[in-house]
Amino acid sequence: MTSPARRLIRVAPAIAASALIAGAVFATPFGAAATTPPPTPSTSVPTPAPTTATDDSSTPVALSLAAAGTGVVAPGADLTVTVEVTGPSSGGTISLALDDSALRSSSSLISWLDGGEAGSLVTVATAPAPTGGGTVSITVPAAQLPGGLGGAHGLQATLDGAGSAAVSARGTVVVDDGISSRADVTVIAPITSVASATGLIQPAALEAFTNDTGVLTRELDSVIGRPVTIAVDPRIIVSIRALGSTAPESAVAWLQRLESASNPVIPLSYGDSDLSGERQAGATSALQPTSFDYALDPADFTDVDPLIEPTATPTSDSPTPSASPTPAAPSVPTLEQLTDWDYASTTIAWPRAGSVTAADLPFFAASGYSASIIDSQQLTPASGDAGEALQAVATTGEQTVLAADHAVSQAVQDAVAASTDTSRGQAVGELSAALALAAETGGGTPENPTPVLAVLDRAAMNLNSIDQVVSTVQALPWSAPGSLSELLQITPTQTVSLVDAPQPDERVTRIANLLLGGQQIDSYSSVLSNPQLLSGRHRADLLTLLSNAWVANEGGWSVATDAFNEETATTLRSVQIVEGSDINLLSSSAPLPLTISNELPYPVSVIVHVTASNGRLLIDQNDVGVVVEANSRKSAQIPVTAVANGSVVLSFQLTSATGVLIANPSPVAVNVSADWETWGTVIFVVALVLLFGGGLARNILRRRKERRAAPDAAVAPPAPETAAAPEVTS
Repeated sequence: MTSPARRLIRVAPAIAASALIAGAVFATPFGAAATTPPPTPSTSVPTPAPTTATDDSSTPVALSLAAAGTGVVAPGADLTVTVEVTGPSSGGTISLALDDSALRSSSSLISWLDGGEAGSLVTVATAPAPTGGGTVSITVPAAQLPGGLGGAHGLQATLDGAGSAAVSARGTVVVDDGISSRADVTVIAPITSVASATGLIQPAALEAFTNDTGVLTRELDSVIGRPVTIAVDPRIIVSIRALGSTAPESAVAWLQRLESASNPVIPLSYGDSDLSGERQAGATSALQPTSFDYALDPADFTDVDPLIEPTATPTSDSPTPSASPTPAAPSVPTLEQLTDWDYASTTIAWPRAGSVTAADLPFFAASGYSASIIDSQQLTPASGDAGEALQAVATTGEQTVLAADHAVSQAVQDAVAASTDTSRGQAVGELSAALALAAETGGGTPENPTPVLAVLDRAAMNLNSIDQVVSTVQALPWSAPGSLSELLQITPTQTVSLVDAPQPDERVTRIANLLLGGQQIDSYSSVLSNPQLLSGRHRADLLTLLSNAWVANEGGWSVATDAFNEETATTLRSVQIVEGSDINLLSSSAPLPLTISNELPYPVSVIVHVTASNGRLLIDQNDVGVVVEANSRKSAQIPVTAVANGSVVLSFQLTSATGVLIANPSPVAVNVSADWETWGTVIFVVALVLLFGGGLARNILRRRKERRAAPDAAVAPPAPETAAAPEVTS
């Protein structure tokens, strides 16, 4: 487990990139589409629009085209089309052709836009192309249009003679010959953040994302108060709430705006994790966050957080309050408080388009999702009738699916992602055609309109053009905004089949490795008194790595998952018995020393289990409990008794209190020499006896010698007396 500082260093590049994205991507708001006065009906000469030429010869020439307005004309009216040339064009001629055969279904529209065969293309106008790129407006008088036009038709612009191969672009025009069908369109737009490898968005990134020009601010500004359902990543909400009083002011204000929005709000999976990828990699249910205790500081929740409902405190029956109430100790919010929101529905699974198999749907249902949003290109009516229209709400097996109309969704996506007025107008024209076909094939009437579901791609972090999308839906005579609640109340009457679109094997294998590491961490964390401090962090980080936001950056995701797997392996080696050398046991009983290291930032409780290879050594206590503080080592004493001399191999196991194996170090050889203690004692006693005995004998002999010498001294003659000196007198 890495320290918070090391983790911040690891995600610093992602945060920096996020800040750049927040400040730079799509900073210019959408403006109204440029229009050019059409020529008189008697001429088809184009009027070039002034543009800035590009000098980059490596940029390919490309075209886009848009019929005037929302791509709708009345019968007998002139057709005005704007064609935009981008890249180093050297002039040439633009030919405008119209397919006089009407498109009949959403699938035929998709085929046309993807380059499929046309019914009958008729060239209706030509114009000189602007040199160096630019726009040109072509007006086709009604008299030059094929007769009998009605409904949606394909348009094609082709640039020839520009010094390279011919370049074409396709669009649509709807001839409103009295279309009476109606469709109600429910639009769902995701609000997500950039790809990351941390379970919570860091404070600096939150501040960048929610400032006046931040990506989350722009996303919310685009959809709030409009007839659009918001699908929000709960990670954004939790990341702000988990900071308590330290959350950036801009982030708190952003969350309050979302809370007060009139839009219906539904949750994505946490981190917008890849639901179908989880199932295909072997998960038994959709992963959910388990705890954020690791990120919560009680000091940040000393004041009541207005974004989190405090737990009610029971009051006394006595009407007299305490004179000096004791303030309650600060407590951190629970998982339920952090994730709680007033969602319109919490039972809609939204897997990434084109990534689902039929086996995924029961998995979603078992995970608590009662309906799944599936791209219509993966669904076909079970009846096999090619002419049967696909309904927005249907069933496959026992699961309910919400069919996202691919043509409508793609047109909406193209409109919000467009970078020029012409390309945006082209997408709006395609949206008009797609809605006309959806209304017609669905048989909707003004009294009973056909429900249509349109979803935006998760990568759509610039939603500025959503206003034009909504305005188009509202302005078209055959469509109107629909509501999510009405869509969810529909009882499905159509059965559909799902065409499997499994994810790439390499991606599934990587996800499986991530899931395996998560299972190992969940078990390993039982060494903590609060396992969620370890497993909660790992689960949140794992869900973020499974985010659909990573799909567009497979190389970066590979690097991030490799680093995460290595970090997981390091964590699983954090608590170990320190390897020691062989032991010489020279006594019949003694405690064997054992050192345990803990590199986790939390204290751990482990049990040391010891077994001997033979009966020469008895383990007096096979299981010894040890508590090791964070980032430290501690010695344990294993009491043993020697029964016989010889070699014994001790095997150790380190487990948690719940019996999960934490470490299994190499066995240790013990050379038992218990007799050495006995013989050593005997030798010591003998030496002691000899020492004291020798001293005692020497004393006895000395005393005897003294006693024998005593009588001889008694019979010896006395010594002669010395004569006194004569006394001298004066």
